[in-house]
Amino acid sequence: MRPPIDSTPDEGILINLEEWFKTHPIKEGQTVRGEKIFESPRSSLTLAILKDPVPAIGRHMHGTTDEIIFVYKGTGEMYINDKWIPAKAGDLHVCPRGVAHATRATKGGEMWLIGIYTPPQPKAGHDRIMLDE
Repeated sequence: MRPPIDSTPDEGILINLEEWFKTHPIKEGQTVRGEKIFESPRSSLTLAILKDPVPAIGRHMHGTTDEIIFVYKGTGEMYINDKWIPAKAGDLHVCPRGVAHATRATKGGEMWLIGIYTPPQPKAGHDRIMLDE
C-alpha cells in the first residue's frame, strides 16, 4: 500500500551524468547550454554547461525558488554573498530565494553543472530578478 503523499511525479528517472554531458555539448559560438530534464510538483532538475568567458546568466536572485548548484566537472567562479569565489568539481552551492548569485567558467574552461530548483520555477516564466541589466 502506498503511503499518502501530498504530490507525486508521474515517474522517476535514472541519468548517467557523464553520458548526458558528453552527448549534449555546447554548440560552436555559444557560452551556455542548459536543459530541464526532470520536473515534479516539488522540484526540478536542470543540467547545464557553461563555457568561458561570460556568466550564463548575470547576477540575479529568485523570488519564489531555492536553488542548489552542484559543480560536476570543471572550474569557475560563483557569485555568493557579494563576491566572486573560486568553484571546482565537487562544490555545492545552496542559494535560498532572495540571495544574489551567478556562476561562470574561467580561463577558457567549461563547467558542468547540476541545478535543483525547489519549488520549480513558474511555468509562465522564470522567477529571476536580474541585478545587472
